[in-house]
Amino acid sequence: RQEVCAIASGEAERASDREEAQDIDIDDGGHDTESSHDDGKGLRTFGQGKTNQATKRGGARRQMAMRSRAGLQFPVHRFAKALKQGGYAKRLGPGGAVYITAVIEYVVAELLELAGNAAKDQNKKRIIPRHIQLAIRSDEELNKYMSNVTISGGGVIPNIHSQLLPRKGGPGKDGAMPMSQEF
Repeated sequence: RQEVCAIASGEAERASDREEAQDIDIDDGGHDTESSHDDGKGLRTFGQGKTNQATKRGGARRQMAMRSRAGLQFPVHRFAKALKQGGYAKRLGPGGAVYITAVIEYVVAELLELAGNAAKDQNKKRIIPRHIQLAIRSDEELNKYMSNVTISGGGVIPNIHSQLLPRKGGPGKDGAMPMSQEF
């Protein structure tokens, strides 16, 4: 799980590097945002958006979502919006939203993979809460992370204490069966 931080950190850095290197606006779910561009004199102005050669020639301007630029499936702008509304900090950079989105996507993918394996073991095609419960409790790290979570419809993990199982030992040293109570 420590690799998640390194992976997400690398994706956030690459996303911010690509943001600076490319002339592409971020699609934040349909909201118009003001961006900056260089006016050719070394001054950056705001409000018009970045321009590239395609727009100067009259071509269509291509917008690319932050999640596709970071190589993620989950929507980065929703996590950014939740972080902003949560009031965790006064200012929020785009890398933070990419990072938390990458971490959550990784945990969900890991959980779904284990739950899918549990469903396949029971010859089922659908994942039900029982499979999620089995997946979480069978994985040491997920179990530790979700130790206080109760999954509705998940059931319990099958476990019989070893002292309750019948003894496998045969007859005693003298050939007689051991008594259930020793005096």
